Amino acid sequence: MAATDTPIVIPGGTWTSPPLAVFEAMAATIEARVGPPSERDLDSNGLGRFDTVCVRFACGLEVGLSRFHLGGLLRTIDPTTEPSRFEVHACPPDLAHVAFHLALPVDTMSPWTDPDGVPLATVPPPTVVVMRTDDNGNDVEVTRVTNRCEAAAIVREYEARGHKQTYWIHEAGLR
Repeated sequence: MAATDTPIVIPGGTWTSPPLAVFEAMAATIEARVGPPSERDLDSNGLGRFDTVCVRFACGLEVGLSRFHLGGLLRTIDPTTEPSRFEVHACPPDLAHVAFHLALPVDTMSPWTDPDGVPLATVPPPTVVVMRTDDNGNDVEVTRVTNRCEAAAIVREYEARGHKQTYWIHEAGLR
């Protein structure tokens, strides 16, 4: 399930905090989701050249992505045929929410850690529940996710199927 909203590019967006995670993906896949880089061939001061884009999604999540031009052994990669390494910045630092909007499995992201080994970003427990009320009035849990915008996308998908059931969202423990 991927987000359906189109992100808004934040012109000249920059991040002063350290990256939260790194992942590898095909550049075309990420560009299809967030658009082309807003800045290209920037100097990283030691890690080689990179392209960057900063976007804001309708839910308020802001994400900065840096795609590095170098791969393993500091070899320049061909982004049309090889996966690129991306660094992720986000506010708030919720990797599951970022992964949802980038249409990536969250387990493909490797969190950065502070000097004490504590991850800079978390994958919070799934506390947002998609529920279904069937024709007989029974409420059944469909799934749990970490954010409301992913839950809303799931509800929209199920409702588009035309079933008679009612789908709704609630926060776990607030029922």
